[in-house]
Amino acid sequence: MQKPITTAFYFTFLCLVVLSAESVMAQEFEGVGRIWNVEIEGNERYEDLVIERYIANQRPTFWRRIGGSEEAGMVIDDFEIRKDVIRIERFYQRRGYPNVEVTYELRDGSSIDRKVLVFLVTENDPIVINEVELTLNTDQVNRQYISNSREYSRLIQRLPFRTGRRYQAIEEAEVVGLLNRVLNNLGYIYATVSVEISVDSIRNVVDINIESVPGPRTRISSFEIEGAETLDERFIFRETGIEIGELYSEEKLREAQREVFKHHLFRLALINIPEQPQDSTLDLQLSVKELPLRSFRIRGGVGEFDRLDGPLAFDNFWKLFRTQSTWIYRNLGGKGTQFSTTLKLSFFESYLSTEFLFPYVFNTKSSFTVNPFIENRVEPAYSITTGGIINSLGYEYNRNLTGTIAYEFAINNEYDIANERNQEITEILPDSVLNYNISSFSFNLYYANGLSRGRRGWIIQPYVEFSGIFGESDFTFQKLAFDVRKFTELTRKTVLATRVQAGSIYFAKQDSLPADIEFYAGGTSSVRGYRRNDLGPKRAIIIEGENPGEQDRVNFVPIGGKAFLTFNVELRQRMDRVLKGFGIAAFLDGGQVWSSIKRLDERELQYSTGAGIRYQTPIGPIRVDFGYKLNPTDFDLELLPGVNDKAARRWRLHFSIGQAF
Repeated sequence: MQKPITTAFYFTFLCLVVLSAESVMAQEFEGVGRIWNVEIEGNERYEDLVIERYIANQRPTFWRRIGGSEEAGMVIDDFEIRKDVIRIERFYQRRGYPNVEVTYELRDGSSIDRKVLVFLVTENDPIVINEVELTLNTDQVNRQYISNSREYSRLIQRLPFRTGRRYQAIEEAEVVGLLNRVLNNLGYIYATVSVEISVDSIRNVVDINIESVPGPRTRISSFEIEGAETLDERFIFRETGIEIGELYSEEKLREAQREVFKHHLFRLALINIPEQPQDSTLDLQLSVKELPLRSFRIRGGVGEFDRLDGPLAFDNFWKLFRTQSTWIYRNLGGKGTQFSTTLKLSFFESYLSTEFLFPYVFNTKSSFTVNPFIENRVEPAYSITTGGIINSLGYEYNRNLTGTIAYEFAINNEYDIANERNQEITEILPDSVLNYNISSFSFNLYYANGLSRGRRGWIIQPYVEFSGIFGESDFTFQKLAFDVRKFTELTRKTVLATRVQAGSIYFAKQDSLPADIEFYAGGTSSVRGYRRNDLGPKRAIIIEGENPGEQDRVNFVPIGGKAFLTFNVELRQRMDRVLKGFGIAAFLDGGQVWSSIKRLDERELQYSTGAGIRYQTPIGPIRVDFGYKLNPTDFDLELLPGVNDKAARRWRLHFSIGQAF
């Protein structure tokens, strides 16, 4: 008997050892392997990208993948995966799929430690809205007033809860908010909305009862202003656009607050509704905080790298320094009129101007500006001294659409074209007009739709100018131009930005227009393979050597044109994982300048491509772009047989603050 007992003992002990070893090995290998990819199968209603935003387990980033790091991807955690299963189920249930079923599988990837996490979704039938009943719990007069209003009728037609649609619980808050907003804008500040849901789980349908209690219709009875120090209260009240006795409107109240806040005298504007009885009268309170009446601001920096003729060097870097000073008086005459004077100084530009701003013309959305100025500017193609006055009327139709009508009269003197490499030598183009007057009316619109911090939306800017209407200008012409920009958010960190600019000058009675009137292209915010205004037709000016045996030199001067077209396509990628606020960009630019709109076939489009880096700062993104000419002409490369046979560089480096567009 002893031997069988001993044998059994050793066998039991061996089994325990093996089981223990397997347990230890299981513990050691638990969590070994990482999630290399996440897939979702069976989801017909929602794309993978939408569902992945709501789960914790994610595939490693592109940079982690190409780096081949062993730590790329999330560690496999069964508990966290089950939580994601619940998250997906709740995602579907709140969107009208109460019977959704979700499971998961771990599949082998490209190697044993790279796993593919697959969520298997069975959506099943959604729950459908069978009937929607809307109740206005008020008297007959108010019920009829609300029901007949355009705002309420349009909302009912677009309400997310409609018969035959899938019922989504997440839309309930939206429905309540939309109805409350409409009632508030109709004067019912104390309105309440409740939603009651009745579910038939057998038929998989719901009945919805929406009850609105508007309460009393209120009118504004008083408007108290607090915090005004120098500006009379009547001018502040005028800026709100509100009248005593009018019906309360939440939308108009928000608009009034924006209008006061936009006024140049205020740093703060806030409209409050004090505690009061809930009846048909309403007292409002506006709190404002004024900016200092007088202020002086001076700024300095470097810029305009693309104006340099040649690479940055010790003998020309000083040309990049610039400064600007502004003195402001914000309440001239005690009526909210602003007076300011501005001085800009740099090698390329000297500018002195004063501005009188009248913030209210015929309503709070309109303003009028009188701007006398004098300026001296050095461009690659010409130099000009100009002085005159600009009178402009601006009108903000809404937050998306703004328009300006302006009249300008200026006396101009285009005096030379300087060879920047040798400033003592100047040339004058044979057909340059040295002295001339310009009198013109211009119309400019700015329309933005869905714009969100340059990540998505549209911007459209048409521009029209008429010169010499009354015969007081030396030149008669009509100028038409537009700028269209589109921003598309591809991912949370990737944006595709596109822009098209074009313009044409019509009915110019003269064969040649002054250089400052014509169009130019190229530069840090245009076609980035070229320096400022350097894209398009050029004239070669030969500068003879001063001494015997000294080689002649050539200066290539852009001559502009009466028609132009440019486009930009830029892919912007944020790289916050590398450095907070850091980003990169790749771009393709193109365009051309023509002598007229009828001669587009005389020059083909020219292109440049490149890449750049961005770093976000409090004053905007610092931008460095490297542009490369793809199909330059001989003049673009500064080639002229017999004078200069050495091609200039094809690339251009740009430094700037702010995006190119």
